[in-house]
Amino acid sequence: MAATRITVTGLLLLALSGCGGAGSSSGGSSRTPSVPSYVTEPFSHEEQLVAQGARLVVADGCAACHLSAKGKPIAPSFASLAGHRVTLTDGRTVLVDERFLHEALLDPRRTLIKGYDPAPMLAALQRLRLDSEPRQVDALAAFIEQVGPESE
Repeated sequence: MAATRITVTGLLLLALSGCGGAGSSSGGSSRTPSVPSYVTEPFSHEEQLVAQGARLVVADGCAACHLSAKGKPIAPSFASLAGHRVTLTDGRTVLVDERFLHEALLDPRRTLIKGYDPAPMLAALQRLRLDSEPRQVDALAAFIEQVGPESE
């Protein structure tokens, strides 16, 4: 479990830092590497929310269940949640969009997804007291949407 958290944490930090080959030079080239604008320009409001959400997902332990790729999933993967339809325990089929995510984070008993034990999620959300932290709800929803599929 600790190794999974460390791996997920590392991957999230790499993704958030924008690491990659941009700006790297090879061999004896004397060309000055260009600095990508995301390094020199401030983050947009949405980018700040996504970054804050990523930190919360790791710090609050959400990544252990929602970003795990090993074994039988114990929670819906964030990678295949936003933008998809899910069946709730009451039989309704709903689209996971920003409205759904806010509702699920604030009142998870109304949005329980069929096939998953709700106890860990209910306990985690009760501990986080998101009802008194609207900025954290916005950040978590923004991160979950960012991890999901790209809109067309």
